[in-house]
Amino acid sequence: MSKEEMIAILRHKRHDWMNQIQLIQGYASMGKIDKVQAQVDKIIQESEQERRLLNSSACDFSLWLLTFNWNQDQYRLEYTIQRDVDLPRHDQSLTAYAKRLLTLMDEFREKDELYEGSVQVYQGVEPHQLGVSWEWRGLLQHQNS
Repeated sequence: MSKEEMIAILRHKRHDWMNQIQLIQGYASMGKIDKVQAQVDKIIQESEQERRLLNSSACDFSLWLLTFNWNQDQYRLEYTIQRDVDLPRHDQSLTAYAKRLLTLMDEFREKDELYEGSVQVYQGVEPHQLGVSWEWRGLLQHQNS
């Protein structure tokens, strides 16, 4: 990764943090303490998921997931990483699978539709297995065969 790419990632992350801080500040200035607390709780939950992802040592999938929302105009993605899941073992295949899924969705997406999704990564039945669950909201085009 080049220095420029690293700076771009840090710039996006700083922008996201500033948005969250401004939202909290706005709620606080209106006296909406319940909204402040809800936003703080959301930030804590997202930070915990980010910590799990970054501590996983699955560099390719982590980078793909962390930069996803910055790189996509029509997609927004949230993620949940279960504790003690072995991401490094599956890093390459998980990243390839995620990219392939997005390629398939691109073939059927509507031009002006925003697709909101979530992915959950969890321990499979066997210790060496990984479970992945994707969920998307949005309308897709129907292709005639």
